[in-house]
Amino acid sequence: MLNTAVEETRRVRADDKQIILLGTSLLHPADPFMSIWKRVAPDMPKFQIRLVQLQEDLNSSNREYAMLGRSSDLMVGTFDSTTLKHAFSATKLGSYHFGIAVRSDHPLAQLEEISFSDLAHQKVLMVPTGISEKNDLLRQQLLEKVPSIQPIDTTGRYDINTFNKAVEENIAMISLTPWKRIHPNLVTVPLKTDITVDYGLLSAKLPGKKTADFLHEFIQINHPKISQ
Repeated sequence: MLNTAVEETRRVRADDKQIILLGTSLLHPADPFMSIWKRVAPDMPKFQIRLVQLQEDLNSSNREYAMLGRSSDLMVGTFDSTTLKHAFSATKLGSYHFGIAVRSDHPLAQLEEISFSDLAHQKVLMVPTGISEKNDLLRQQLLEKVPSIQPIDTTGRYDINTFNKAVEENIAMISLTPWKRIHPNLVTVPLKTDITVDYGLLSAKLPGKKTADFLHEFIQINHPKISQ
């Protein structure tokens, strides 16, 4: 009877919380937010985060982004003025840095930092223009300063096949901070550039009252601490 009472109490307490579904995937890991949430959760006791695995929407040019408001309330992802033209909003958490991912036996893998000149005459995997403002800016600078770089366009945003292609063809690939451990045969070396990519909590433009309340409270209580 005591065990039943305890379980009932736990159930009631859980039912009182508003569950926020936070999507996570290989390319959009939830870790950057969860490290913040562990610290600030006591300040937002009426909310509970539940992680859900994002399934790629292959019929959408934005895949996981298209799942916002459907299978998840929020996700952690990159954004800029180009991507924000799509149907989602962003609450900034920080910035990711660019790196160059190469196979462990590639000569560039031995460097501590890669400069633009190190990429001379190299094939470099990157997203095509028009998808990301920051990627477009980096691409422009790379090709202006090192015209011998051979850009190899992906079919769109990265997926696991992009990482496999870098390994199988032993070519360099532009990467970002959270993707360092996606493929065990790739080494990511920091790229010497001042260009960074903002990341944050992404939500649908019309997220619904529960998610809107969460974001409002999160920003009011915690955002000043995050932006410092």
